Amino acid sequence: MQPASYRLPLLLSLLLSLWAAPTPEVAAEQRPNVVTLYVDDLGYRDIGCYDGPVKTPVLDKLAAGGVRFTDFHSGAPTCSPSRATFLTGRQHCRTGVYSVLDERFHRMHLLKSETTIAEVLKENGYATAHFGKWHLGMPVQNRDNPTPSDHGFDYWFGVVNGPGRSHKNPTNFLRNGKRVGEMKGYSCQIVVDEALTWIDQKRDGDEPFFLNLWFNEPHDPIAAPDEIVSQYGGLNQREAIYSGTIDNTDRAIGRLVAKLEKIGELDNTIIIYASDNGSYLQKRNGELRGKKGSLFEGGHRVPGIFYWKDGIPGGRVEKEPAGVVDLLPTLCGLIGIDKPEHVHLDGSDLAPLLTGSGSFKRHQPLFWMAGTSMVMRVGDHTLFASSTAKSPIDFKTADRLMEQVKEVLGDDLEKELGGMDLRSRMFNGKFANPEANRLRDQHRRLFYFQESWIPELKKSGLGRVQLYDLSKDLGQQNDIAKERPELAARLKKQAATIYRSVMADAPEWPDPEKLAAAKKKSHGNTPARPAPGKSDTARLLARIDRNPLPKGYDGNNHQPYVDRIMAGLKPEQRVRVGQIWKEKRRLNPDMPNPGASFVRILTHVAEGAGEVDPAGRPSGVKTPADNSSRQKVAPAHEPKVSVSSTGNTSLKRRLSSG
Repeated sequence: MQPASYRLPLLLSLLLSLWAAPTPEVAAEQRPNVVTLYVDDLGYRDIGCYDGPVKTPVLDKLAAGGVRFTDFHSGAPTCSPSRATFLTGRQHCRTGVYSVLDERFHRMHLLKSETTIAEVLKENGYATAHFGKWHLGMPVQNRDNPTPSDHGFDYWFGVVNGPGRSHKNPTNFLRNGKRVGEMKGYSCQIVVDEALTWIDQKRDGDEPFFLNLWFNEPHDPIAAPDEIVSQYGGLNQREAIYSGTIDNTDRAIGRLVAKLEKIGELDNTIIIYASDNGSYLQKRNGELRGKKGSLFEGGHRVPGIFYWKDGIPGGRVEKEPAGVVDLLPTLCGLIGIDKPEHVHLDGSDLAPLLTGSGSFKRHQPLFWMAGTSMVMRVGDHTLFASSTAKSPIDFKTADRLMEQVKEVLGDDLEKELGGMDLRSRMFNGKFANPEANRLRDQHRRLFYFQESWIPELKKSGLGRVQLYDLSKDLGQQNDIAKERPELAARLKKQAATIYRSVMADAPEWPDPEKLAAAKKKSHGNTPARPAPGKSDTARLLARIDRNPLPKGYDGNNHQPYVDRIMAGLKPEQRVRVGQIWKEKRRLNPDMPNPGASFVRILTHVAEGAGEVDPAGRPSGVKTPADNSSRQKVAPAHEPKVSVSSTGNTSLKRRLSSG
């Protein structure tokens, strides 16, 4: 028998080992896998469990075993912006993606500085892989854009945008940046094939994994196996083929689910399903007004399914409004990991709602932006606000081109439309008639977003509004703004604050040629030399950048924090903040976290660091006299401060949420 003096330390050691927190490795092994499924242009009333005409038994079963949202939304009513919001939990303009992007015309892409779901999970021990469509910018067309690898994916297999001539036998897939060539089969099945191969051959069995599958279906041009299409109509009937692509995708997802079950991972895998925007077929959005591209509900209300047998009680239908903007914070909440620090997330953590572990409260209203318009959701009401910026699109020419297409197609018009109206058809798929296709291309170019429009957008505000009560008017036919003027005004004010924050955070993507021309003009033919005081300014800003963020600052509550601090500043201090911030943006336009940089400048001034000259200029920051003489300073007692100068937006517009 061992002596008591020996048994006591042994007992204490045993108890301590039982009480000790698990190591990171053990914790990582216990964490759930994550599989996200994002389809392309699928409508609210397409799949079976949403009362749609397409047979989707796999998705129906996931919905029955999980949570099916009836009021779920994409990140935008169009592709690239929606995907940027999906990955970052942030409004897409903040991330650098203003609109559907095309590397032939655009410099914009998902900024490398943005924090994605893949990066967050990778930092917490996950293996990460992307399969399918990307459409957030690639290094093609002589662009130096980041790839999925730069956004946190260890492995990727995907397409820049479309798979090729159609979903059948795609030609555009890349595997970790290398072109694969033509692949036999249908895009959705090929994407799942690659995911299954990764599971079998690439993954480390000891690591949790994140698989991000973004399908091209049912985006036009469409194709599906004849034996599936025939279940929905004629083999050449456009709507039947459209339904066939959705059915085929459900079957592909079924193969992935079966694999997860076979390897014993299904119960501990979070599966999320949604669409990047509404359908381009109006009838497939059901009773909702609008379709793909529209800020009305039909453009962004989509199916939303969450499944996790081990963590989310199933068999529930959830009416709470939510969206893909919530995915990043929600996954952090479900898994039990920290959200990114000092990053303003527009989405909220749905974990308490999904697990039933607590009450859910959204920290900021859901909102969507497209072109020069914005929609905000508060309770049952949606506010539709137009920007004060004048649309640069030549609508007269666009209408003329549509009439010419009608004339060219003649008796073949209805066949070419395939159940769509002409306006939608102009943006979805090519015409068989070469002349009609040439006119279509001209029409599309009129609507391509131009980065030269960005400065005007940044200077604009919100103008005319419409107000709808979705509890009584889901189809958004009855504008009640005039009946409820106080509510409309209050919501407009709230939306305007969010709009300014987004526009301030969003990069400008200046044209390199214009930048070069401006630089040449400013320097003339004389050798370039440093601007007066530039070294002093750089030293001041470098010193400010080394300062830690204040303890009371939280990136998720960036705007209220800034408003509170600004309200306590003297007029000359507000001017000083504006001038230092202007210099910071001039010297470092691609700063990775503008919000945090602004808060450091604000803290520097609020603490009284440095001196202010009689003109209100901070020491070390030289600004032209004519600029400072035009400063307009708001009274000190106003909580919403606007410090502006000619040609510049207000501080609220310039500063970004962290």
